[in-house]
Amino acid sequence: MKRKIAFSLTILTIIATIFSIWNFIPKRYSETVNGVYYQLGTEGIIESIKVHLDGKLQNHINGNRTFKGIVYFEGSKVPQIPKDRTELELHYDGHNFTTIFNAFRIIDDKGRIEPDIFTYGWLYTDDKFSEFTIKVMNDDDQWSPSNGLMITAPAKDRQEATKRSQELIKEFEGK
Repeated sequence: MKRKIAFSLTILTIIATIFSIWNFIPKRYSETVNGVYYQLGTEGIIESIKVHLDGKLQNHINGNRTFKGIVYFEGSKVPQIPKDRTELELHYDGHNFTTIFNAFRIIDDKGRIEPDIFTYGWLYTDDKFSEFTIKVMNDDDQWSPSNGLMITAPAKDRQEATKRSQELIKEFEGK
């Protein structure tokens, strides 16, 4: 009887260990999400866009998710990064807010780089990292609640994007 209990506990421990390792190891995350690019305070500058995320997504024992990778946007009106910059990086630590940035400027044709931080915008997201909105910085590294530029995904139109954006920002600022 004792052998059966010990054997069962050993098997259960092995299964729990395998599940923990599988669940908490970072996994490749490559997603393309449909979203909307728009400007607050005006009906202008609206475009359906695609947001590409490519990196590693990891679950943690406290229930948080983290993401580390690159992000890029596909659309004709959405602001693109300057040509002399490296890819945009996103380091999400599970706290519903982070910055989208790149840390280097390309200085010559050989691809050499130098440190020079460029902030694209501020990202607000839900706990599951499944919805997000971005306050896009203007050329002066500013953002205005009266006429600021926004990217929200997933969303199919401005009305859905605005509602989702308000919920995500309120959720973060209300905590």
